[in-house]
Order: sequence, then structure tokens, then C-alpha cells
Amino acid sequence: MTAPTAAFRVPASTSNLGPGFDTLSFAVELYLRVEIRTAEADRTGVLARGIDSSKIPTGPDNLMLRVMDHIREDRGICSTPVDLTVDNEIPLARGLGSSAAAIVAGITCFELIADQRLSVDEIFGYTGEFEPHPDNLAAALFGGLTVSATRADGGAMFSRVEMPDPPTPVLVIPDFELSTEQARKSLPDTYSRQDAVFNVQRTAMLVAALSSGNFGHLGEAMHDRIHQPYRASLIPGLEDILSMETDGLLGVALSGAGPTILALADREQAAAVGKAIVERFAAHGVSARAEITRIDRMGRFSQTHPLEIGPSKAC
Repeated sequence: MTAPTAAFRVPASTSNLGPGFDTLSFAVELYLRVEIRTAEADRTGVLARGIDSSKIPTGPDNLMLRVMDHIREDRGICSTPVDLTVDNEIPLARGLGSSAAAIVAGITCFELIADQRLSVDEIFGYTGEFEPHPDNLAAALFGGLTVSATRADGGAMFSRVEMPDPPTPVLVIPDFELSTEQARKSLPDTYSRQDAVFNVQRTAMLVAALSSGNFGHLGEAMHDRIHQPYRASLIPGLEDILSMETDGLLGVALSGAGPTILALADREQAAAVGKAIVERFAAHGVSARAEITRIDRMGRFSQTHPLEIGPSKAC
């Protein structure tokens, strides 16, 4: 196998954080790692390894390739065959931003292969073709805690929130998948004013608590009335877990659309918090594992080498 021409990684992300539906997300230290090599054949190939690698398409239906080809065709750049090696640490269909990571990886592949750097607006313009909600995408791109929104013109905007001393994320990952589409179908079309105000208050308090380090507010600030109550029927034990109290647990929420649970914990007691949530799942007949991680502050990160792929060519 030839030496990689370029290599990069894209982090997993956990979104909503309870009340911040479709707006709050932060990146965590689980990664989709990609190496790009000069192709040994006349077509692009994908070798997938790691978590859920057997479920990652290696042909034209691969999401990363679809994104890369879409941008290439839109910008009139000829296809350049490459070999892509993917090492995946992000479980699929578990609410950890696996699709967002693949979309960002596709964008990054295009930028490295075509030797073109896209603007933030261009990036979100292309990502909107594949994922209309920018929360996971913003965290995967830029790292840390991000607040994102969709503008009136359909574009996306985002802002990073600094967290000087963040709590420890504990991800408890059940042994079953849940698609975002299925989870969204469980949600109502309308909400009461009381529920809307409830979530607005807690979203604001959550951002303030994370940015100030006042973690005593996290337990209440991560409560939600917009999506979690309606998804409880899809995730055995969710109601029990969201109401639990245990030493070291600062706050708990569904990660994205689920079924993974995000707990924010004191570092010293993170293992015990993860174990307690695993046991709650087990009491409801669900096997799960706990992953103690950290917040990724960098977002996508490239290690590029001299481009041997050749310059981009207009078709």
C-alpha cells in the first residue's frame, strides 16, 4: 500500500444536550479517520475498518463519496481516482453524528483532492443537500460547544461557546440502532406555549452553565419537553434514566435522536456514572456499554502531505 497523500479526522458529536433541540451540539473524542492515497486502479475505492465497518458502503452509495462527487460535479472538477482508507470509531445510527462526520469527511476529501478551500457558507450550502440540520455538522467542523441556527434564507449560522473547564461526557451506547427519521416521526407537529418557554429557559441556562462552569444548574438545565418525552417509547428505560440521580452525575440527556445517552459527570466519578446508566438499561432488558470521553476542541483536523494526486482539472 502506498503512503497516504493526505490524512484527516472528523469527530463524533452529540446534539440537543436536552433542551437545545436542533441548535446545541458539541464534539467528542471519537473519530472518523480518513487517509487518501493515489489510486492503484482507475476508480475511487474505499476500505472501511473499525466500528460498524461492515455497514459502511464502499461503493458509489458511500455518503462520503456522494458528498465529494456532488461538490466536484457542481464546481465542474473532473473526477480523480483515489484510494480512501476509513478507520471508524463512531457507532452508526446511535445519535453520535455519524452521518455528519461522513458529510464533513466528504467535503474535506474534495478540498484536499481538488486543492480548493471552501468558505463556511459554501460548506453549509453543500451540507444542506444531505443534512438540513446544522447542529452536528457545526460541531464536527469546528469542535467544542456550538450553537447553530438556520437563517430565513435557508443558510446556516453558528457560534462557538468557550468552556474553560468542561465536564466529562459519558456516552452510554445501547446495543440497538435508531434512525433519525424514525425518531423524528415520533414528534408532534405543535407544542404548547408552556413547553416552548420551558425549553427556551433551559437552553439559555444550559449555555450559561457550561460557559461559566456553574455546573450545579446542569441537572435542571438539561430537562426537555420538546423531543425526549416523545421518544421514550422507542428507547426502553429512557424515562427512568432521565430522572435518575447518582453521585457524580451533573446532567443527563438523550444524545441526538438516540438511543445513546449523554451524561455529563465529574471526571473522578465518570466510570461510576456510566456503570449506573448501563445498569438502568439492563433493568429494562437493554444491553449497553459506557464510553468515557472528552470534548474535542479542534473539530476536523488535517495532516496533509505534498499533493501527489495532481491539480484539479475543469471538465
